[in-house]
Amino acid sequence: MRLHEKLLDVVRRLVVESYYLPLVPVGALGTVPVSAICTTVECIEKRAVEVLTSTGEGMEVYRQLVLMLALKTAITASVQSYEVALIRAKYLQKPFIQDVLTEMRSVSVKSLAMRSMAVFTDLAQLNFAYMPAETVAYEGLPLARSKSRILVSTLQSRVLVGRMPLRPFELSTINPEEAEEIVRFSIALRQRVVEGFLKFRPLRACDIFNYVYQWARREAEKIKHYHLTMMLNRSIYEELFTTPYYLRHYGIVNFDTIRHELFLTLST
Repeated sequence: MRLHEKLLDVVRRLVVESYYLPLVPVGALGTVPVSAICTTVECIEKRAVEVLTSTGEGMEVYRQLVLMLALKTAITASVQSYEVALIRAKYLQKPFIQDVLTEMRSVSVKSLAMRSMAVFTDLAQLNFAYMPAETVAYEGLPLARSKSRILVSTLQSRVLVGRMPLRPFELSTINPEEAEEIVRFSIALRQRVVEGFLKFRPLRACDIFNYVYQWARREAEKIKHYHLTMMLNRSIYEELFTTPYYLRHYGIVNFDTIRHELFLTLST
């Protein structure tokens, strides 16, 4: 079985068995090392919490990108964005910027490009980001030839605004208890959305808004996290209007992409 089919199978199993769906194209998912592909929600939660809590340099790079997402909402999945995060992470161990830049120059551009794409895609797999619906909505059409990738923050990243230090020489880790709460809630939100589409087969995404919203509000009250509450409404809408395109991309549901896009626009 080729890698493409294996990844399709992994995602379909996640959807059918756990209602979890990474909002990233299967082609991009292939850039993540096979050993880092999660086949269960438990694996996704564990690795996402590790991103937020581990003191290793690799996870610091991830967190610096998460911080960019939290502050900017969307970033280009480019080598430049990755390099900025890498420099910030290395700066913690090497306070002289010249030493950091010298080390960076020793890494080939090709290696940086491959590593950056793997990290960006992994962030989407772990629910810190998603690639917009347009990335997969018009597959096969002539206008869908652009290779540039955009990452948009999810609730899991947005709630971290103000939680990470902006001072030099200080790790951006957060405490494990808070990390677990944020990750579990954010992943559960995606699961609720996917469950709503598969259970109720709505004609419009907004038809299951209350199903998702009422659940999310109740669960958010238990956590009592200020930024989570503030970012919740917008995040629910984005989940609702992005998820069906990825359900179609992975062959789980089928609908007319263009007509559905127009209908969603007119009905909201």
